[in-house]
Amino acid sequence: MLHNNNRILHSFLLASGIYGLLAFSIFYVRENFILKDVGLQNQSIAISLNQFIPNTPQMQPQAPMPPLKPIDKIKPLPKKAKPKHHRKEAKMVQPIPKEVVEPQIQKVATNPNPTLTNAAPTTPQMLTFGKNNDPLLLAIKQAIDKNLHYPRKARMMRVEGIVTLEFTLLASGGVQNVRIINSSGNPILDKSALRTIFDSQESFPLVQNNMIIQIPIQYHLKS
Repeated sequence: MLHNNNRILHSFLLASGIYGLLAFSIFYVRENFILKDVGLQNQSIAISLNQFIPNTPQMQPQAPMPPLKPIDKIKPLPKKAKPKHHRKEAKMVQPIPKEVVEPQIQKVATNPNPTLTNAAPTTPQMLTFGKNNDPLLLAIKQAIDKNLHYPRKARMMRVEGIVTLEFTLLASGGVQNVRIINSSGNPILDKSALRTIFDSQESFPLVQNNMIIQIPIQYHLKS
């Protein structure tokens, strides 16, 4: 046990010596090396600032400026006179009269009595049954009586009457402009009379020129 205590004591003393030596070394280095470095830094900063301070030269007295000479006024240049252009008087040139050539007009012989190529159409001749004794009217009357239609309704009603009609008999055949000029007073008989003319036109005689025909159709019941 005594041996162990001696060993611990030796270890403590050895450690204390080492720590003491280390502390002394740190203090020594701080006092000698760090302060010297700071001095060197201040010295270098002072030197560098002196290098950048410019050397101000001494101000020398300026020589007096010579008096200014008066400036001569610039005279304006004289304007050049524009050359005058003389207008030339235009000479009146008299035109040379040209000979007027009269065109030769050919005289066209005119006929004092010209013939009419397109003559105005003539008015168709009118024939009235009972007034004109013409065989044409008799042939038309016979064709109408042959194709006459007496309506059954009118016969049952005992209706009688005379319908006078007018129409144009064409030279080309057929009729046109069929109309009633005197009514029977009964629409059944009037309608039947118009139908009779159209039914009889194929039996009408042929004519050379258009003709207007006026003819009566009589509806009479036999006793």
